[in-house]
Amino acid sequence: MKFNSNWSRIGTGMLVALFVLVTLGSTGCTVYNSGLTLPNPHYLKNRPQYHPRGTEFPFPNEAAALQDADRHQQQAHGF
Repeated sequence: MKFNSNWSRIGTGMLVALFVLVTLGSTGCTVYNSGLTLPNPHYLKNRPQYHPRGTEFPFPNEAAALQDADRHQQQAHGF
């Protein structure tokens, strides 16, 4: 009886270890942690993304309209 229970425990332990290894191996390593997306092992194989440089101030029309409105308000109040 003791011989069978030891082999049963060893077999169960090996099945659990195999399950853990298969699960960890199939999920990859990309992790979202505290607002950071950490890379997977294949991140060097991915092509880099290129974002062209935009304008320094993205809302020039809005800024011009606000300045124009401020100028009209100052003229109306006599400043």
